[in-house]
Amino acid sequence: MNQRPLTSAGEPSSHPPSDKDSSPSTESSRQNTPSSEGDSPSPDYVSDDEDQTIEQDAPAVLTGPPLFRFSSEPAPSNRACRVEQTGVRQSDVSAVAARVKRAPVAYDVGNEQTPQHRFFTREFQDTLRKGIQVAKTTAETLVLSPIVQDNSWEYLLEEAKTLCTFQTTDTRTVALLGNSGEGKSSLINSLLHYPGIAKTGDTGSACTSVITEYRQKLPSHTAPICIEAEYLSQDEIEDALSELLYSYRQLHMPGVTSDETSREEYREYEQESAQAWSALEAAFKHHHGFSQHFLKDTTEGAFGRVKDQLIRWSYDIDWPAGGETGVWKGTAGTSHECLEQTDVFMGDKYWPFTKVIRIYLDTQILRTGVVLADLPGLQDTNLARVRATQDYMMRCNNVFVVANIARAITDQSLKSSLYSALSRNVPFEWEDSGAKAMNVAVVCTRIEDINMDRARQEFCGPGKRVDPSVIEQLERNIAEAKEAGDKARKKDLKKRREILFIQARNDHVKEGLRSAYARKVPGGRLDVFCVSNKWYETNSAKGNAHLVSVSGVPEIRRFCHQITADAQLREARYFIESSLFGLLNSLEMKFKGLSVEHEHRALSRELKETAQARLDETAQSAAEAIQKLARDFLCCFEEQISALLTQFNAWCRRNGDHATAGRPREDWNSQIIWKMRQEQEFQWSLVQDGVRDVFRDALQSIKRLLNDLKSSLTSLAPAEFRSLLEDGIASRINDLGFKINMAREGFARDISLTRRCATESNYTSYIVGQMLPTYRHASSQSGTGMAARQRRIVQDRITDDVLFPTIGALISDSVHSSLEQTKQALLGMVGHAMERLRADVDSAVGHEDLPRSQTSAAEHARRQGQIHDLLGKVEGLRADAERLSRSCRDRSEDGQTET
Repeated sequence: MNQRPLTSAGEPSSHPPSDKDSSPSTESSRQNTPSSEGDSPSPDYVSDDEDQTIEQDAPAVLTGPPLFRFSSEPAPSNRACRVEQTGVRQSDVSAVAARVKRAPVAYDVGNEQTPQHRFFTREFQDTLRKGIQVAKTTAETLVLSPIVQDNSWEYLLEEAKTLCTFQTTDTRTVALLGNSGEGKSSLINSLLHYPGIAKTGDTGSACTSVITEYRQKLPSHTAPICIEAEYLSQDEIEDALSELLYSYRQLHMPGVTSDETSREEYREYEQESAQAWSALEAAFKHHHGFSQHFLKDTTEGAFGRVKDQLIRWSYDIDWPAGGETGVWKGTAGTSHECLEQTDVFMGDKYWPFTKVIRIYLDTQILRTGVVLADLPGLQDTNLARVRATQDYMMRCNNVFVVANIARAITDQSLKSSLYSALSRNVPFEWEDSGAKAMNVAVVCTRIEDINMDRARQEFCGPGKRVDPSVIEQLERNIAEAKEAGDKARKKDLKKRREILFIQARNDHVKEGLRSAYARKVPGGRLDVFCVSNKWYETNSAKGNAHLVSVSGVPEIRRFCHQITADAQLREARYFIESSLFGLLNSLEMKFKGLSVEHEHRALSRELKETAQARLDETAQSAAEAIQKLARDFLCCFEEQISALLTQFNAWCRRNGDHATAGRPREDWNSQIIWKMRQEQEFQWSLVQDGVRDVFRDALQSIKRLLNDLKSSLTSLAPAEFRSLLEDGIASRINDLGFKINMAREGFARDISLTRRCATESNYTSYIVGQMLPTYRHASSQSGTGMAARQRRIVQDRITDDVLFPTIGALISDSVHSSLEQTKQALLGMVGHAMERLRADVDSAVGHEDLPRSQTSAAEHARRQGQIHDLLGKVEGLRADAERLSRSCRDRSEDGQTET
């Protein structure tokens, strides 16, 4: 089971394991307890260097699912509990406490305010908790039952075990993008509330060289931290080596070393060459014959020879033990151990060939399905790695552009902080719609770095953000505290003054960013957050909730919870209303079928044959509905996209100068990508609308078929089974509705990615992929007439009869592949639902029991007694599940629906 340490109140511990003590039991014992009665309240502000130490009491430990504690549910104090357990008098404890300096109580993430969403309400979380308990009781009942032994129970028992470890699986990926040194990794440490889990650096050098995901631990994970490192495939390794070699050698091309190359361009070539050398040296420096001279070989055919040798060397890469299959797996007890293991893939010979690192943890922000992804900095220039980052980012649900707040004050910096991050990765989409389709937000870091004199000039004064009278009063109070020798009060007042100016600057930056990008975001309002990771780390350890709030981190965490709230609610409701209730409904039918005497079911065989015929008809018709979905979508795609691509090829065959009925003659060679995007924009919108339409029609058809089946089967079933069979079919309808809608969302994402590849001009796009060899060939030209030859090479490629048919084939292959995978998944869903219905019908009208002659009367009576006892337990559990399901539906109908 997926058990995690909880407090004595049954809530998750909010502490990650420290590097000094990594055992799971120790992790759960570090309880965030509030001050006991009689303690003086903490001041609003605690200085960064104030020394506070104490020993923490260990609470009782329970286990359970990863649910939430809300702000209205403070962590329980364990001191009274501890006194009672040890027999020490309270007066003795108070006397000791009076002599010991009071400890800081570490900040408890579980007490943070949650978003205003139904999923986070106490009522819904209580319902979910009760549902998991019902599933757990069901699994325990089946495991302990002597009746549940043969293979016919296997699928029900496995489903019960799965449900009692329920954990939502529908995730939303939030990518963090920005230059090195901007605070991406520090922000991840803060959001995870797990110091040191992401490597940070003080030198400004890149700490994130590989895409790194932070995910919620799976039920199968038992260690505090689980790690996966996925390598590139051999084809991807060869592509990466080709790009690295090209990047290194381009600095030595004739055109680059000529007077025509500007200083800025030359510096870019130097940077790309140096990065490529760093990667190649890390991978192959131990090979005899590897050197810069070897890589620079300029003799005829040298590029191919050198590339082939690098590829041969790559076959001999000595992967870490256990990683021969392409994915290395490991565990760690602390963040320090985790970094030691991931450093092998980020800084050693493996990093050029590591695709993604996944780190699985149990933290508050990840429990709601958020996946945080730390992307390599924008300074990476290697095409293969940039392409991988772009491909990953296009699959993300949200993007946080992270920038130092000092660079986000001027208008020019505002533009560069966003434009450099997004225009490079999805230039056309950013130009056309900005953050509307990408869900972009900005996180400004290091708000604690502020020049107070400059801030006073800019933000303090009549009509400005800070009232001068407030500052004057604070400064009088500071002078009085200094004169009185009250260092603590003086420090507190200076902190208050500092925060006023920090918040004024925060508001200024937010307003400037939102104004600059109002037309490029949904609703005209860009989400902007201003944070201090330094303040968060320092004050969360001390339990200073006010300064933690001022740090801005809890606000971002709340925003992330909001991103996943709808998906979490939907999946949790599916668990309660469909999965759990459907399981118990099937169990009740099976036990009731066993309890019915044989002589009372003489007509069961005839009923079963009729019922199975109806099931066969429904299964075939449902499968036909899925096939029709695929045919209808392909028809829409062929009509809207494929036919249009032939017209693009006509333009190219006529040297880009072509006319069709209703379209004027124009030359658009220089705008070929733009033209393609504009021409396809409306058609792609129709195709994406078609996804919704064909899935809706298929689901309606399947629901209609199952409702007809329900009417037919309930009329055939014995009276005592009719209500159960009706509820079972209704549960299957809900089950298929949820799964088909999930499949629709996944297919829609695939089509959206194909559209981006077809209409974007980044390195993952089809057009760049097809043109890149041509550009490389043109750039290798030198000598007299070089420019004319380069233009001819590029123009010949654009105007041949291959470019657009090839792009069309790539688009078509992508769509067909996604559609086939989705169709097979849908057929599997329908098949599974029908098999479950067959099992229910078998329980109701066709169960084959042992003949009475093979068992004694006493044995038969004993077995029937056991069956009736189990039936009673299952009926009670089913009634509990039905109440929980009704509770979910009633609140939904009362208007508490997904926001």
